[in-house]
Amino acid sequence: SVHLRAPDGATAIVTCHGAHVVSWVPAGDERLFLSPQTVFDGRSPIRGGVPVVFPQFATYGPLPHHGLVRTCDWRVVSNDIGERDARATFRVEDSHETRRLWPYAFVCELRVLVSSATLEVQLRIENPGPRPFEFHAALHTYIRVLDIGAVRLEGLRDTRYRDRIDHDREIVDRADALTIDREVDRLYMDAPNQLVVREDIRSTKVHAIGFPDVVVWNPWQGKCALLDDMPSDAYQHMLCVEAAAIGAPIVLAKGESWTGAQILSASG
Repeated sequence: SVHLRAPDGATAIVTCHGAHVVSWVPAGDERLFLSPQTVFDGRSPIRGGVPVVFPQFATYGPLPHHGLVRTCDWRVVSNDIGERDARATFRVEDSHETRRLWPYAFVCELRVLVSSATLEVQLRIENPGPRPFEFHAALHTYIRVLDIGAVRLEGLRDTRYRDRIDHDREIVDRADALTIDREVDRLYMDAPNQLVVREDIRSTKVHAIGFPDVVVWNPWQGKCALLDDMPSDAYQHMLCVEAAAIGAPIVLAKGESWTGAQILSASG
């Protein structure tokens, strides 16, 4: 894994398995949720942090859940410290294993920058092959919260979402803020790109660039108890707010690339 430390002391840790951000400490407190029961065996998906979803989201297609790259070994392309931040870039390409499941050439690059109170995760997808392909992508970010009952997610009022718990039924969110008191699994389409996860004594701003959608997920008690890599009470301390491109697939012709990013800013 790569340990990033900015000049002001903010840190992040990224594993080469999945180019997976597993820790972000802007000032004293860990701000990403990582399950204490996740298995670091180099094969299994990591539960928590920021999984990279590509080229398929969840079960919206025939590929493994959340696609191909979150269980791949990525190589470190660069790792350096600037005046204000620490940054690293990771890269993975198609392989015999990926082409067996998805017959396309691709390049994924993940760039992680940590500075002061900010974590930026930038995903770049490139099509070096002869044939166009379409894909979904997401940064499946698990934000660590102190108490899910005190969380308000602001910024999604009047946005249309698919309720993944109710057969993807489409609903317009009319609430001033989303509060979590049961299982939530929603795909907000064409969502505002600035959201705030507000807690009693702190907040996290979530800014998406290039990603049109956002997924909000908390498994709540019943679903959490069924996950063998999560403690049964873990739902109380996490909320996934995921920059996503799912509502409409992105199409890349030969030689084209696409970039999306998510920037988290901590306060309190």
